[in-house]
Amino acid sequence: MPWPPPPAAPSASSERRPSVLLIAGGLPDPNLHALAQAAANMAVAWVDLRVPADASPPFHWDLGVGDPQGASPGPAIPPWGDGPWPTGAFIRQDVFAAMDDPRPEVSQRATGWFAAVQGWLLAHPEVRVFNADIAAVAFHKPAALQRARAAGLRTPPTWVSNDMARLRPRLSDAVIAKPVAGGGLCQTLAEALDGVEAPFSAMPALVQPRLVAPEIRLFVVGDHSFAFEVRSPSLDYRALQDAQLEPVEVPTEAQALRTLMADFRMDFGAADFKTDPDTGQLVFLELNTSPMFARFDQAAGGALCRAMVQALTAG
Repeated sequence: MPWPPPPAAPSASSERRPSVLLIAGGLPDPNLHALAQAAANMAVAWVDLRVPADASPPFHWDLGVGDPQGASPGPAIPPWGDGPWPTGAFIRQDVFAAMDDPRPEVSQRATGWFAAVQGWLLAHPEVRVFNADIAAVAFHKPAALQRARAAGLRTPPTWVSNDMARLRPRLSDAVIAKPVAGGGLCQTLAEALDGVEAPFSAMPALVQPRLVAPEIRLFVVGDHSFAFEVRSPSLDYRALQDAQLEPVEVPTEAQALRTLMADFRMDFGAADFKTDPDTGQLVFLELNTSPMFARFDQAAGGALCRAMVQALTAG
């Protein structure tokens, strides 16, 4: 069956169009499923660009179409070929397909799809997305910690180090290590350096005092804030997925977090806090620029995804 004729791209002079949300990423992603369900429940039209593992949807973007100086001036069409032009979009790179299939080409495919769709979104600023002009510093944890302190958040004493002469004396202390670039689990310093005989470990790590419960995750979605206590017996609950989530009152640290996010030009993210065992005060650990949110939304009775849909389709 042929594709129906595609709609023309919106013009600045056109009347305000109905809200349409593009949801893009991997089909197995539970976060995208939760967001799509919220859009459906809110009667918000949405375009499904979630890519399954065993098939590929169409994608064709002629950069000259719609460009007065291009080879093919005229009305632009969505690169997926049919459906309405989106007014807002949410995209996540698919990390779930590679969990089921570790072949390099699986993760390469996910990266390729993300680059293509994200590139289209960046080229069309009329389509509302979160963190559209995010600052590069937001992706670098040590620099982000310094900015967080300047914004008024309490941060832990932190080393970025692979110097075993300095690290060995702390092996018996309550100290943790985690990857500077993120993406890995938090470990005790002794676990992280187990078996290291060289004077310098393979790469630097973030080294910090071990903090205690309560652990708080604080989401910011536009003008809305949502806080959750994360209860887990594990040092890093992601290791065993053993966390219990409980919505709690938004802490006063939210104001300083918003200051930090304004510095980073962010309007969506989730910050992690733990408690200083000596003072009982919340200490900022990191700000996630593309956090997982499905389980938190479930704990919030759907309020988190509703706020996301509203923020992406408002105005």
